[in-house]
Amino acid sequence: MRSSVSVILSNPPPDTTMSYPDYCTSPHHHQTLLVLVTQVGSQLKSRSFHKLYDRISRVGHVKVSDSNGSQRPVWVTYRRDYPVENNDWGDFQTHRRVLGIITIGQVGSQSDLNDICKQHESLKVKYSSTLYDSRCIILGLNPDGTMYEADSRGPSRGTSPEPNGELDSGTHPVTINGHTHPTHVKKVSAGSTDRDSGVYETVSSEDKSTEFDSHADSPQGLSEGMADLKIYSNHVNGSDSGSESTSEVGCCDDAKIDSPRDLTADSAQDSVHDSAHDTSQSSISTSTSHSSRVSLQPPSNFKTRALFYPTGDHAVNIESQLQEFISSLFWVLESKRLDKSQEKLERPPLLCAPFERKDFIGLDMDSRTNKKRCGGRLRKQLADLTLQAGLPTEAIMHYSYAADTLRNCNDWLWLAACFEGLCAASVVMLYPNLRRSSGLQRFSSLGVGGNQGGSGGVGNRSRNGSVNTNSLPTGLDPTIVKQTSKHCLSPDDIVDKYREAIVHYSKYRNAGVVETEASIKAVHVLIEQRRYLMAAEFLSNVVFINLQLSDEEKIARFNALADLYHQIGFHRKASFFRRVAAMRCVAPQNQQPDWGQCYRLLLQTLEGYKICLDPLQFRKDGSQGWPSLQIQILQELVGTSRRMGQNALCTRHQAFLVCAMMPHLTEVERQETANMLESLSARSGSGPVPLVVQETGIIIPPVNFLNLPICRKVRTIAPVTGRRAEKKLSLTGDEDSGPFIFSPFTSLTSSNDRRAHGKMDFDWVEGDICEICLDLENPMPFELKVTNMMLLTEGAQFEAWPSTVVLKAEKSLQAVTLRGRPLSAGELRVTGYSSTVMGVSSNCRLKFIPHFKIPQYTINVVPALPLIQILTGNSSTGSLGAEKSVGEECGTLHLSLSAGETHECSVVLHNVSSQPVEELSITLDSKMDKEMMNQVFQYSEENIHAQLPIPPGGKASLTLYVYAVSDFLCPGRLDESLETTSLISGSEPPSLISGGPPSLPSRQSAATSSTRGARARRTDSSASLLSSRSGSSARSGSSTSTQAPSSSIRTRATLNTPGCTGRTLEATLMIKYSGGSGMSAELCRSTQLLINVEVTPSLLVTRWDVLPAELPHQCYVVLDLLNCASHEMDLHYTPTKHILIEAGDSCRVPVPVDRCPLATLTQDASENETGWGWSTVLGGHVASLVELQWTLGPSDTPGRASLAGITFPPSTHDLITMAPIHWDVQVDGLDVLGGTENSGVVGRTLELRVGITNTSGATLPPLSLRITAFQDHQNGHLNYRLEAKMTTTGATKLTTPQLAEGEEFQHCCGLVFFTSGVYKVEVTCSPAAAVGQTSFYENVTPAHQHAWKFAPPLEITVTDV
Repeated sequence: MRSSVSVILSNPPPDTTMSYPDYCTSPHHHQTLLVLVTQVGSQLKSRSFHKLYDRISRVGHVKVSDSNGSQRPVWVTYRRDYPVENNDWGDFQTHRRVLGIITIGQVGSQSDLNDICKQHESLKVKYSSTLYDSRCIILGLNPDGTMYEADSRGPSRGTSPEPNGELDSGTHPVTINGHTHPTHVKKVSAGSTDRDSGVYETVSSEDKSTEFDSHADSPQGLSEGMADLKIYSNHVNGSDSGSESTSEVGCCDDAKIDSPRDLTADSAQDSVHDSAHDTSQSSISTSTSHSSRVSLQPPSNFKTRALFYPTGDHAVNIESQLQEFISSLFWVLESKRLDKSQEKLERPPLLCAPFERKDFIGLDMDSRTNKKRCGGRLRKQLADLTLQAGLPTEAIMHYSYAADTLRNCNDWLWLAACFEGLCAASVVMLYPNLRRSSGLQRFSSLGVGGNQGGSGGVGNRSRNGSVNTNSLPTGLDPTIVKQTSKHCLSPDDIVDKYREAIVHYSKYRNAGVVETEASIKAVHVLIEQRRYLMAAEFLSNVVFINLQLSDEEKIARFNALADLYHQIGFHRKASFFRRVAAMRCVAPQNQQPDWGQCYRLLLQTLEGYKICLDPLQFRKDGSQGWPSLQIQILQELVGTSRRMGQNALCTRHQAFLVCAMMPHLTEVERQETANMLESLSARSGSGPVPLVVQETGIIIPPVNFLNLPICRKVRTIAPVTGRRAEKKLSLTGDEDSGPFIFSPFTSLTSSNDRRAHGKMDFDWVEGDICEICLDLENPMPFELKVTNMMLLTEGAQFEAWPSTVVLKAEKSLQAVTLRGRPLSAGELRVTGYSSTVMGVSSNCRLKFIPHFKIPQYTINVVPALPLIQILTGNSSTGSLGAEKSVGEECGTLHLSLSAGETHECSVVLHNVSSQPVEELSITLDSKMDKEMMNQVFQYSEENIHAQLPIPPGGKASLTLYVYAVSDFLCPGRLDESLETTSLISGSEPPSLISGGPPSLPSRQSAATSSTRGARARRTDSSASLLSSRSGSSARSGSSTSTQAPSSSIRTRATLNTPGCTGRTLEATLMIKYSGGSGMSAELCRSTQLLINVEVTPSLLVTRWDVLPAELPHQCYVVLDLLNCASHEMDLHYTPTKHILIEAGDSCRVPVPVDRCPLATLTQDASENETGWGWSTVLGGHVASLVELQWTLGPSDTPGRASLAGITFPPSTHDLITMAPIHWDVQVDGLDVLGGTENSGVVGRTLELRVGITNTSGATLPPLSLRITAFQDHQNGHLNYRLEAKMTTTGATKLTTPQLAEGEEFQHCCGLVFFTSGVYKVEVTCSPAAAVGQTSFYENVTPAHQHAWKFAPPLEITVTDV
């Protein structure tokens, strides 16, 4: 291929007579009449000329009835420029003759008219050797020759032209030599649109036999064949309009345009309108009759028929004039043909090609060989005229005869012409649709190089030439062909004759143009036969033909070859020649390089090299095309556009080179191309919009860097817990989810469907900051800076925030988070992201990224909701802690408190959004039981509700009280001998002895004793003061046994005391709130504050017991307390008493407690057989009355300890409970109160009155009342044997009757003392022996017998006087 190009570019041979070849030629040109249409004068605008030329070129096919009445198809080729050198070859091939001239000009004065006429006459002289007839169309004059003014009327309504300049009727009168004849116009489909080429329509057999059977009004001065005319309009390839059209001459309604199949129907509906032309002219004459106008006269030497029209739009009858003009050319041609066929000359003239004349000078023309040569050449010329006259069958016979004659004479040049004519006549008959084959395909402005499958009518055609070459075109019956032309060549013979003709042409150096055109004609025939490989062979021959061409003509030749190669499907070779043409435009020897044309030609080469400038369609995997060639072409595009001064275009192509060819570039090349792109984009950036090339209108698609950087993964980030929008409970609670908690058929299926379609299972909130994370990879060997990176969305309005990132030069994935804010509610679709890399802005859509299966991510955006932050701190000091947004994560409040300490914490809710908080609810959630949780945490929800609504930026406070609840009772160890432990030993209660005797039980040991079921019963009336194991006597008397403990006893706690370890309390403060537009949508937000309270030990009760008090309605609860804190503790165990306890020290303190009324026991307790039914009630009674308050540490941190959960064994119940009776004791008529001094004299009787009142609230059974005297020696010995020291009068032991509620019983007796001293009298009341098992006592405490005594014992001092 390159060697052939070098032949073309080499020094040409000597000049030939022909100017340049017609690369758009076709075999059908042999049957056409050549008409030159040119512009004359200087007043006519180019636009008006092209408009009229388009109308003229449509009249390309006329059917004329000859002298025999048969229809003759007459075809016309229009040219706007034709070299005289080519016209000189008219004797060699008659279709090269210019037979008619049509000039178009516009006048404004007489001088303009004279100039037009002069130019027209000069053209006639120039082509006088072949010219038959001519017409001169002059605009600016009325039909009468007067000047046309702009305000004059236009054509009449009946003949007003359509915008395309055509008539509005189907028939038109034809004026020939002053006579008007009706002509019927018929439309045919358009042919090729290329410059100065002719493609024509063949008349079907049915048209020949059915149309115009009758003739109307034939003029007398006209030949018989002129009576009837059928004129067809077809856009012939002589048109330069560049657009295909199918129109009917004189038809104004596009809807009436029919296909060639409707020829017969159209002709049947045609009618004669003889007055159309006259109406137009009369209208114009009427408009000019009212005013005088300047009349212009052509020069006297102007012998051509002139057509005057005011404007191009007024030329309503120009088609009919053209029909008359073509028919006149036909009759002249027909007359010459008849003359040639009938003349018989003895010495026929020798017809020569222009370059042959000098070869025959001096030769003997009377020789037999030369006579045959002259006869054969005349016969060949007759065949040309016959083919032009519409008789292809006769032409074939003449060509065959002439070929036989010339072959014998070895006249190879004219023999080749005979073969070419024979092939043309056969093609006219075998391939009538050849003229309608798709023309040379041009690149459209959109999708340059986008058709990777090829075009040009070959598409999916096979290039191996395996198609049956003998097959005829579709719809053409071989039988009809054989009947109509027995001498017609077969398809194979046509190709062979063309090859033979080309071989003969190649023998003559000056016949290079003819050889070139013959090869092109053969290519068209082979394309019609779908023999593309053989067509490529003929094109290769064209490449090696040496012609003397200028640079511009060489460029045209390369383009023509590229178009032909494109038609046969050789796209890469077509692109090669197109690229050579482009480089020729800017060759160094070219004095005026045309960079614009070079760029346009380079764009047309892209398809052949499998390059599509749209990156979405360009295949980047290298499976198509040749990367090295593609890179070279793209670099040439960049350089060409830069030389054009199109910086934006240059940047776009460089960006495409970087984006599309990156897989085929080395690291060094990537660095260089990236540097160049940055340099170009600095001058003119590239945006993600199509770029229109100036002057051409070609649109270059945008280049989006989908692979720079490479996005491997997209992750939509759901809002954190505190920012999520939730449905209110009132709505979600009514949903019916079915009887099952989880159903795989609904849950998994719906979730998978949503994920497959990119539907997210969470919502974003209007106005909130939303995030999407991209995993990017940098394919470049250097750090890649990506600027203005933001999300691309559709649907709901979204404000995307730009980000700038720098990706390291490594292959690992690097996460980049893009943020934005929804500005409206609705469905938001995230379709991709935009970025700017190396100055190139890109819109990267996910659907265009190859490895992404989800084209977009759909997220529902709910209406705006408020957002709060929580501030926590010590409300007592007013200082707040560090601010923390609970919308980002769960807030946490850490507290470290001593057991029993109460902390007042302030929780401030700060509204940081633009929406007000109108609804708010607070709940606590914890693993603790509800009672304990309410004891630890307390707050006022009404207080926070009173502060609603919280405006944007406002705050609301909530005071949270946290109590460090703890179990202040030591767990202790199991004591199986609990009920055998004595409280009192000797004269002093063991509970007051230092060291802590085992008589102070713990709660656990007491509970354990209850399970043992100890049932020991007291047999002595004094057992109410003793434990169940008490076996010692208490009768020795001592005053200290009845006195309350007056001081505390300190001991040092042993190490590893149980209960001295801390604990942790946890709870979650749940806050649900709503407001704004989201509130109307039944949406809310929830946040939570995790409260972590670390409780350190402070005060611990290790042991406890109960002792009687001085007052009958009280008792003492004796506690062993341990300071487990690390600081000194100031303990307040009564309102008036306190004690300091060092860290780690233990202390025993008595706490006075009011006894529990029996009514409370009977109402709140359910007694069981073990006697422990009252333990819980009595423990609760004591715990409610005892509160140990303390202050700890240098800051005097306050706290309180409770005895919640304390229990007491049944042996202590009598000390804790109130007696069912009320004592009323008098000595000598004086009431005895606690602490009253009583005295007596030896030998005198003291009257003792004892009164008992039932205060139990129920009927008391009979009781045993006993009065006992004893002496306490203060040494732990009580002496009850006083028979020698005193005596009594009256009963000291008796049984009371049954006492009703509130009933009183009194008893009197006398005491007589024999010796002086201090005596004590103990008054005791217990159930009588006969009624000890009554139901009353069974309901109270059946496990023990009760004894109630008057306390303290009555003390009497007896003196001698």
